[in-house]
Amino acid sequence: MENKSTDEKDYVTRINLKTATNQREKLINFCLHEENQCLAIGWSCVNIESGQYTDFYKAVKVYVHSQHKKINPALNVFSSADVNDLFWTRDMNGIYWICRVKDTAKVYLNKTLDIGAILPVEAYAFELEVPGQIKASFNRPNGGITEKLKAINIIEYSKFVFNKLSGEDYYDVNLNIADNVIANLPDFELEELVISYLQIVKGYYLLSNSIANKSTTVKIECQLISRDVNDVKKAVVQVKGPKAPALNALSFKDYENKGYYIYLYAPKVDNLEEMKNVIQITTEELQAFYKEYKAILPESITQFENLFNIGFSEKQ
Repeated sequence: MENKSTDEKDYVTRINLKTATNQREKLINFCLHEENQCLAIGWSCVNIESGQYTDFYKAVKVYVHSQHKKINPALNVFSSADVNDLFWTRDMNGIYWICRVKDTAKVYLNKTLDIGAILPVEAYAFELEVPGQIKASFNRPNGGITEKLKAINIIEYSKFVFNKLSGEDYYDVNLNIADNVIANLPDFELEELVISYLQIVKGYYLLSNSIANKSTTVKIECQLISRDVNDVKKAVVQVKGPKAPALNALSFKDYENKGYYIYLYAPKVDNLEEMKNVIQITTEELQAFYKEYKAILPESITQFENLFNIGFSEKQ
């Protein structure tokens, strides 16, 4: 087994295997299903057949600038990739793959598949479902070829998944992340937990196509309406993670004036006492809800605790 990296990155990277080829399925098969697995980027048009990755990079830079375009971040991602860096990618069937870098980027010319350089990896098929933050990175419109995911729980999750699938302890994993699931949930899962709380405990149902009022710049996650036909109430909700700045309750005055109840989950809410219909959801409430209703909550929320607890028990 190779030695673990002593200089682990503070991110994992999402990459789309998508060059200018019209044979994308063959491209993905080449990268993930051949004996020598790899990640690949395009620009085969620069015709660099051998040499160092820096030679390829310089040639692409000249070509891109001649087209009056900007350098794609994927070029720099390949430049800075070190052994044991982790990547997520996805195949044509929607299966997510976790990849560990085995060597630095190499020149590799394949015009049919529009490959100009590869990054040798050890890759494993995972599942159709991953945490929302990873999934959203792949689904984001105009998200680009690569994106760095810096949430600590996503990093630890990725390290654990790779260790599990490879059968080797390449990475030290902070299993204590499961001790406070709510504090470590990615933004998407935290929002889903709060919305579940409002539906199950507070008696609302989600208007699935709801969007924020376009007359305000305040970001609202969604709108809800009460289930009680004898006491119909409208509500909106805003969710902020533990590192977010304080929310100003007065920013939601327009919603209050229109008869909405406003539920806020944030590390701090200012001017709460000056609003009549703003309700702050506390971490204690959310923790109690999570503990009581964990069995029926979406796996995207509970998988962090389940995954790391499984990992911890296996290490005993």
